[in-house]
Amino acid sequence: MTATGRTCLVTGFPLDAARRVALELAGHGDRVLVLARDKFVPDARQLAETAAATTPGKIEIVVGDILAIDLGLDGATVRRIHAEVGEVHHLAAIHYLGIDAPRMRQVNVDGLREVLELALGMVQLKRVCVWSTVFVAGNRTGRVYEHQLHKGQSFRNPYERTKAQAEALARSAMARLPVTVVRVPNLVGDSRTGQAARLDGVYSVACSIVEQAEPVRLPVPGAHPLHVVPVDFAVQAAVALTRHPDGIGGTFHVVDEAPLTARAFFDAVADAAGRPRPVVTLQSRLGHALARLPAWSRQTRHEHALLDWFESDVRFDNSRARQLLGGTRCPAVTQYVDKLVAWLRDRDD
Repeated sequence: MTATGRTCLVTGFPLDAARRVALELAGHGDRVLVLARDKFVPDARQLAETAAATTPGKIEIVVGDILAIDLGLDGATVRRIHAEVGEVHHLAAIHYLGIDAPRMRQVNVDGLREVLELALGMVQLKRVCVWSTVFVAGNRTGRVYEHQLHKGQSFRNPYERTKAQAEALARSAMARLPVTVVRVPNLVGDSRTGQAARLDGVYSVACSIVEQAEPVRLPVPGAHPLHVVPVDFAVQAAVALTRHPDGIGGTFHVVDEAPLTARAFFDAVADAAGRPRPVVTLQSRLGHALARLPAWSRQTRHEHALLDWFESDVRFDNSRARQLLGGTRCPAVTQYVDKLVAWLRDRDD
């Protein structure tokens, strides 16, 4: 470890959340080892330069592969990690629903297995934070509690299924490793700047609302909660839970405690953009049904599969997370939606 902070390992680069976790840790004065595949090394070096200019910590790049034995690292690097790393933040995952299920399982499940195996040799280890998703609840309705995993639910896509399998793997490792699991919903842009890394999911609808003069047609009524949080809150909460002494062996929902319905969320986007509020029509609902047919493209099925989450009548209890996070709370959508819209309008495509 460094004299002033921890030595941490972060997987998942170049995901936006992984970048932000690395910078958050560097902001605490930590030395952060960022695992990056060879093709992403130039991008990772830019992140290291940003950390050097803006934080008291340091980011170093270790070249490897989440699917390889010992993450594809050479012997000297493995020995260094075993001797020095005290904290692991595992974010590597495939979220895009158009990816084939076997590949998704490789990354989401087998990748975590490799990280846990490596962690077993870390003599300084204090915590392993595994990023999961609230959508391991699958098609459950009603209130879902943090300690629950398998409750007879069905999974609507390979992402939900493989993340549940990964979480089961993380739970089985808790007998040997100090694991903390954080479940996040869909991530939106930074609550302070609006900046987002990807324009899929919620943004596929939000962009249309901002860019079109005519009302956007929603394929679903949107009467149930839309579970989103700003990425900066998710990162801050995940790091805080990882470093809380009572976080070991726990699973925590990092959520908005008072989520808007999907319809209210998109109405708020329209109001902030000065656009007409979206409408639901029979034609748009038929389009949603047609998008489920195999002949439709992966991209179309990806976007429409996300709408299943808009239709789920489910709430995620965050009592345990709230207790440990103290005053750290997710900002209300009304506090940051104008930032999201302004960034969408001003972005360079």
